[in-house]
Amino acid sequence: MNNEIIYETFNNNPVDIISGPGALGEVFSCVGALHARRLLVVCGENVVKLPAVNELRDNCPNGIQLQIFDQVEPDPSDSTIVAGGEVARDFAADTIVAVGGGSSMDAGKAIAAEAGAEGWILTQDQPGQSTTVPEGILPIIAVPTTAGTGSEVTPFSVITFTQTQRKLPLNHPGLYPRYALLDPNLLISAPRIARVAAGMDALTHAVESYVSKEATEHTQRQAGQAISLITQNLRQAAEAPSDTQAQAALQRGAMIAGLAFAQSRLGIVHAMALPLSALFGVPHGQANAILLPYGMEYNRPAAVAEFANIAEAMGVSEEQSDDEANSRRAVEAVEHLAEDVQASRRMRDVGVTQDAIPRMAEEAMKSPHIARNPRAIQLDDLIAVYERAY
Repeated sequence: MNNEIIYETFNNNPVDIISGPGALGEVFSCVGALHARRLLVVCGENVVKLPAVNELRDNCPNGIQLQIFDQVEPDPSDSTIVAGGEVARDFAADTIVAVGGGSSMDAGKAIAAEAGAEGWILTQDQPGQSTTVPEGILPIIAVPTTAGTGSEVTPFSVITFTQTQRKLPLNHPGLYPRYALLDPNLLISAPRIARVAAGMDALTHAVESYVSKEATEHTQRQAGQAISLITQNLRQAAEAPSDTQAQAALQRGAMIAGLAFAQSRLGIVHAMALPLSALFGVPHGQANAILLPYGMEYNRPAAVAEFANIAEAMGVSEEQSDDEANSRRAVEAVEHLAEDVQASRRMRDVGVTQDAIPRMAEEAMKSPHIARNPRAIQLDDLIAVYERAY
């Protein structure tokens, strides 16, 4: 990767992407293009302490007002969205700048909708129903500080609903950001555990996108490219945060995975990961890291050729072997990668209790990801996979 700022658009995605070391400096060019004057920066309590946020404050041009909402927690809740929407309305915000990991970007998207329609978020706790958004949703500039969710290029916002203890993915074209600023310098300060969880999350996106029932040749090309970038760079990015070349490659892999699954959607791993977060507070990337090998092994009989292609993208396939053998190598390679980067491996290790498995399976069955999975899923199948992952 060179040090030039790159401007890109993709024909299957409406987000303008600006990437490269120093890309954060382009934020006010984006603000100008949106004719914005009142910016609400949405982030969490750790991100607000980063030099990047100070840079936004210090470099705010004359005529632009900026306010910060820094109450976003991991796996943001509906109450946080209500609070953020109130701040946005009181400030008369006309643009949201979401800075942080997937939680901050997802919260920023939901606050952009809640700002114009008080109470909107509370109407969206409807598993299996289409997401609606109000007219005039505020434009969003997404600035990721982790290389994982790809939220900067997707129409999804994953929110935890406190009363029902459900974590649901909201999905509407209005939730796409207008701009995504990918600056690898912003990844350096993330703790190792966060870098690992984010990278495994991105890999899960790419793998599930590749084998999705709604995958196309185009999304599979993107997912395959993402798999290669992530698996080639995650070990180095985990061990050497100051290696901006590895961080930039991982960040790009996560973004490309986002481009793919924005079209193809996901599958069993994401359906099963949501209850771990909603019921036990397990960070989303950590939940995916645990469940990915088990979900791959469940799906492998229904997508042998696809998993063999994944093995090739990971660089572990062997020409003299058939698809069956290479598909197994894909699962083994993910297990080895998780071990090498010291990702969480078992649900019991992150506080999940075995007696919750039936309830988690029932909640996972409600996820729209189930319908896109390449292998049919029944409730007993989810229980069995959870048991293996326990």
